[in-house]
Amino acid sequence: MNKVLTLPLLAIFIGIINGFVRFINLVKGYEPETLLKIPNNIFNIIFTTVFIISSVFLIILSMKFKNFYEKDFETSFSPKNTYIKAINIISGFLLIIGGILGTSFSINEQNTLFSSKVSEFSLWVLAILSGVAIIFITNILNKKQITSSTANFVLIPMFWAILDLVLIFKSNAASPFVDIYSYKLLPAIFLAMSFFSFAEFLYSKPRPKRFVVFSCLAIFLCILQITSAFLSSIFAPAMWQLNIKDIARYIGIFGGTLWSFSLLICFISSCTNFQNQK
Repeated sequence: MNKVLTLPLLAIFIGIINGFVRFINLVKGYEPETLLKIPNNIFNIIFTTVFIISSVFLIILSMKFKNFYEKDFETSFSPKNTYIKAINIISGFLLIIGGILGTSFSINEQNTLFSSKVSEFSLWVLAILSGVAIIFITNILNKKQITSSTANFVLIPMFWAILDLVLIFKSNAASPFVDIYSYKLLPAIFLAMSFFSFAEFLYSKPRPKRFVVFSCLAIFLCILQITSAFLSSIFAPAMWQLNIKDIARYIGIFGGTLWSFSLLICFISSCTNFQNQK
């Protein structure tokens, strides 16, 4: 079991460490008035170095994963114990809560273009549906009752993550704060790719190594972003205050991260059992 948990827990731990370093970087490495990066600032250099080393380290560990895996989808991803089921249920409820909070914010938001309001409303509705889908998928995987119709629920969290990625890019594409924007974009990219790789096991050619790499990086980057965002909003609210929309999004992202964490544990566990039987 230690072997199974090593990579997922390491991704979380390194994400928390990087999130703390990023928090210090946000407070000490940016101008309070303009939020622009201070040139040649030591905290910017430290964070960039730590981030690159951590990313490369996790990629190397993930790439060592062997392509021996259980071909049966239900066996590969079925919850192995009560703790995994609980994590899935929590992740589903977090997405539902984030979606409801975001929906209420979107409805009450004033002075917003109709097209933007429709896009954001769609995101929050998809977040709610993704939470329901995760809970339902957990149940059918546990009972091993995947059919052509129930398999469609696997796609809902992927569509939510892709829409979240598109909206982040759309709202920040012209932003002068490229550094800040890029660390919001990266977690969204890899979370979407993690869910896409998961869906590939049902709808395309499975790529187990890619699934492990993308899931590991998604966990790492999402935890980094969530940790740094909430720490900076608590200890430096004048510079990095979060609004309800941001909080709703991070709640949903955390729910998606937990599900990615759970899927990675289940998959590594099934692969380990499969290799031991050979």
